[in-house]
Amino acid sequence: MKRTMVVALSGVALLLLATTSVRAADGDLDDLINSLFTKSPLDVGPTEAPRPPAPPVGAESTCAPGQRCIQKYLCTNASTSGEGLIDIRFDDDNPCVDYLLQCCYNEDIIENPPTIPSTTPPVVPPVYQPSCGERHKDGVGFRITGSKEGESEYGEFPWMTAVLKLEEALDTLVTVYLCGGSLIHPRVILTSAHCVQNKSPDQLKVRAGEWDTQTQNEIFPHQDRAVVEIVVHPEFYKGGLYNDIALLFLDTPFSINEVVQTVCLPPQGAKFDTTRCLASGWGKDVFGKAGTYQVILKKIDLPVVSSPVCQAALRSTRLGPKFSLHKSFICAGGEKGKDTCKGDGGSPLVCPIQGTYEHYHQIGIVSWGIGCGENQIPGVYADVAYFRNWIDQQMQNHQLDTKSYVVA
Repeated sequence: MKRTMVVALSGVALLLLATTSVRAADGDLDDLINSLFTKSPLDVGPTEAPRPPAPPVGAESTCAPGQRCIQKYLCTNASTSGEGLIDIRFDDDNPCVDYLLQCCYNEDIIENPPTIPSTTPPVVPPVYQPSCGERHKDGVGFRITGSKEGESEYGEFPWMTAVLKLEEALDTLVTVYLCGGSLIHPRVILTSAHCVQNKSPDQLKVRAGEWDTQTQNEIFPHQDRAVVEIVVHPEFYKGGLYNDIALLFLDTPFSINEVVQTVCLPPQGAKFDTTRCLASGWGKDVFGKAGTYQVILKKIDLPVVSSPVCQAALRSTRLGPKFSLHKSFICAGGEKGKDTCKGDGGSPLVCPIQGTYEHYHQIGIVSWGIGCGENQIPGVYADVAYFRNWIDQQMQNHQLDTKSYVVA
């Protein structure tokens, strides 16, 4: 009987993809096996509730008498509360090892919710009703310090998902990171066509609520769902990655919470030249063998570049003076050392929605580029606004509401 393990690719330097001259979303299996998820097995039930995982076995012995390791947000002691700042850089002095855990006296640990006296009317908590594209710039539950490589806050981009694929390696079943994606409906993922073309639905799963791939001590557990249908754009052209867009339909909807939410989509034909936007992903920090996949979800701010300027820049590369940028693409980046990269394929590029506070719509899907982070050479993205009508039509074909990605 084969063993099963979960393999993670984690990143941004966010630096994009490659087939020949393009950066490829699919990483080498050797790269994949070098980065392991230490999380629970992939098959997670469809109705997960926010629940803290058990502290590491034996961790209590490293704390002072009367203390044990616990998630910071479950400790009521003011000096050790989960609220506030948490340093994500590893601290050798932390007896709990994991930066999201710390020693807490037993009497300060929240084991059960407080009992409401019978004479007190029951308090009904408000129903959490997020709108699409709600970015949590300051994180959910805590903020991080020690960010030196563009790490995102926990829950900052709640629409970010990882597309995973089951593969066999050395007589072991491994679940490898395939590419990024975004949640546009509790049952629908938006990603790149080149990532999932020629894949069968039973090979794929999607993970939402992920942040740090090497710990299971976040406030909310990640959620996994099986893919039941892959819809690739009918005019996708692998040679030039034209119309590089696909939708994944899931077996059951994700449970919406603070760290799992949908992103907004722009109207058909919308233009975003000169806008400064954000990309997120778990891709490599540097292109090529020297690059490594990242552990914590990364983010990078990039300027949108007009198509004429982008085409001129790409013509200066090995693509040559006759290269023509297809109408299904938009461009962003061109600043040295700042880009999406290998492993970021399918990941979203989002821009602020005018007239709103910290709400974003997704204007691009990471598609391809020349190298990663080259000066004056933008990355290339599928233009979501170009495909908005097609997306709406696929949703209608599946009897699904489009309100999940429409600005309220």
